[in-house]
Amino acid sequence: MIATPRLMNQSSITRYRKWYDFTKRLIHRNINKTSQSSLRKVFDDQEYWENANSSTYDYYRAKLKAGSKYLLNTANVPAAETGLFQNSLLTSPIGLQQFTKRSRKEAEDLVNLIRTDMSADGIRNYIVRLDQLSDILCRVIDLCEFIRAAHPDEKFVTTAQECHEQMYEVMNILNTDVFLWKHLKKVLSEGSIRSQLTDEEVRVGIILLEDFEKSGIYMNPEVREQFIQLAQDISIVGQEFNSNTEYNGVSHVKICAEELEASGMNRMLFKDIPKDVYGTKYKVPTTGGVPYVFLRSCPSEAIRKKIWNAMYSCPKKQIKRLEALMTLRKDLAKSMGKKSYAAYQMEGKMAKSPKNVQDFINTLIAYTKPLATEELKPLADMKNEHLCRTSTDVLSTVRPWDRDYYGYLHSMSKRTNISPESPPISSYFSLGVVLEGVSGLLQSIYGIKLVPIVPKTGETWAPDVRKLQVVSETDGVIGVIYCDLFERTGKTPNPAHFTVCCSRHLYLEEKDLSRMQLGRGSDGKLFQMPIISLVCNFTRSNIDGNSVCLLQLSEVETLFHEMGHAIHTMVGRTELQNTSGTRCVTDFVELPSILMEHFAKDSRVLSTISSHYVTGERVPDELLAEYQQEKRFLQHTETFAQIKMASLDQKVHSFEGETADAVKLYHEVEKELQVLADTESNWCGKFGHLFGYGATYYSYLMDRAIAAKIWNYLFENDPFSREGGEKFKNSVLKWGGSRDPWHCIADALDEPRLAEGDQWAMKYIGEVENM
Repeated sequence: MIATPRLMNQSSITRYRKWYDFTKRLIHRNINKTSQSSLRKVFDDQEYWENANSSTYDYYRAKLKAGSKYLLNTANVPAAETGLFQNSLLTSPIGLQQFTKRSRKEAEDLVNLIRTDMSADGIRNYIVRLDQLSDILCRVIDLCEFIRAAHPDEKFVTTAQECHEQMYEVMNILNTDVFLWKHLKKVLSEGSIRSQLTDEEVRVGIILLEDFEKSGIYMNPEVREQFIQLAQDISIVGQEFNSNTEYNGVSHVKICAEELEASGMNRMLFKDIPKDVYGTKYKVPTTGGVPYVFLRSCPSEAIRKKIWNAMYSCPKKQIKRLEALMTLRKDLAKSMGKKSYAAYQMEGKMAKSPKNVQDFINTLIAYTKPLATEELKPLADMKNEHLCRTSTDVLSTVRPWDRDYYGYLHSMSKRTNISPESPPISSYFSLGVVLEGVSGLLQSIYGIKLVPIVPKTGETWAPDVRKLQVVSETDGVIGVIYCDLFERTGKTPNPAHFTVCCSRHLYLEEKDLSRMQLGRGSDGKLFQMPIISLVCNFTRSNIDGNSVCLLQLSEVETLFHEMGHAIHTMVGRTELQNTSGTRCVTDFVELPSILMEHFAKDSRVLSTISSHYVTGERVPDELLAEYQQEKRFLQHTETFAQIKMASLDQKVHSFEGETADAVKLYHEVEKELQVLADTESNWCGKFGHLFGYGATYYSYLMDRAIAAKIWNYLFENDPFSREGGEKFKNSVLKWGGSRDPWHCIADALDEPRLAEGDQWAMKYIGEVENM
């Protein structure tokens, strides 16, 4: 019997459509899931990863159950196959101490050999041995810097700090060793010796000579001892400063309940915020997402200002640390006969002098400030209308606490293709999808790809860490990247890359190869496999029972940026470690990573790598264009914020007086440059790069300008161009720091005059439109 179809009412039709759409999505999801590459699956399919990496998960669960992360060799806890990064010693904090002790002994033996071997071969290999000595020290110092930033175990972190200080002190002592310095000068100055050296050896020798002389080697013994002590104090104070940048001055702000409730803010946004014991004031936290909701949604400027100041202020103790750092660096520069720490730092840099840096910054200010002012005008108009005012001075009208509120209103008013039914842009950019896209891009332009591999038990510091091999079309496996990308308590809050081992050929006298992973290039030579750790704090969400990490466009850029550093390390294989990969001058090192950001902003690239996490569909062109336009809003204002930070960095490290006043200097810069001027908070204490870059933060801006020119020249017409990729790889990446960066840029841009690196070159680089 054939049933007669029934007519469905509207609600039934709606339910049917929802069921049909849901079923269709599930079918697409299952098809999409089975067709995913292993690279995508190890990041997007948690169940798949846990099954593949089950031994590591079992290992950590057993240690946790035993009550100690390092209670090993018991019946309940399996032994690790290896230690961190396949270093068999690094299974515990004690092992790190042993590794440091062994490295220190190896360094002492090598120093004795350098001092005593005056044979023809000894003199010929003098610079190579100094480089090897540097490699021994760096393999501990770099490892400890990584452990301090990312390892979840406090004992490991504490031990890493101790080992770092020990080896850093050894390095400073060696940098003031008169014998080593004098002999290096002789090797570089005598023509009969220098003629036997390669260009790279000469460059490394010059780099090491500059290090010696920056340590006051030519000064009397008292000054050298003073340098060692000042350098050690700077390291300790600077690390304390860096470790406390995330802390706010107060944990919450009290807002009058009556004032907030009358402000016009949607009550649903603050209904769960607790009040004080009297019930008259709301206690708004200064961390997490809540204060940002207030900055974006509260119509009251007074409330926004109060919250903003609390969010961007730090404890007074942190300012004291910064001022101590300023004073120590000023004293060190003075002891070296330099006017300021900025002048001391410019030796060997592309910019060459603080004046050149300031001229470059002034060029950017002249170009960018009018554009930033024009961007802020719509916000000023909205604020004037809101407050019934008629001010014509844009920069005095729009303050830092206004940006999010009026910026959000402005962006909402301009949206056309983003409807409430539109999926969020992040749904097309899961972490696995983006990394799969990065691998495809790298294969197109450089001939290298990313291949996931399951790590050995004990090789990683947390079970969620993924291991990727970097595979070249010509050389096979050329490096390893450990991806620690998901949020975890205790990690450095800022995205970072760490070079644990650089890419270099083996030394002739190198015997102990057990501590390193080795590769063999197409030339047949063995080389030390470069090891990189990428650290981010991306958030995962539980979607349909699976833990998925969906990235905003800004996070896509972050991942591309850090991958740019990693690829520089992979490709920049040199004979010696002092010039390998990212071991180049500070104002050149950001170029490859910032160039990668241009790919992450290009709609052709984003469209190609996108894939909806359920349906597998590419992001619609209209939706992508809308979000990109929204992201470009206030881009010149963002650039100007970087200009202000670079100016502050120069100001802080040009300090010459007796008493440092960091907040006063900060407010002076803000008043002078005006755009979103902050004359209220003490945010300078939260600017961690003041320690890490120390008078070279302008490097970001300089490399952004260079990257923009290279993008326009090599990739603007075709971001997947192998010709452009080969040109950049052979002009810039492969050299690491073994070649003058101005020559690298001159080759990349086919502009020979840039090789001089003079005032004309600085001006040429500063004249750029799409930073």
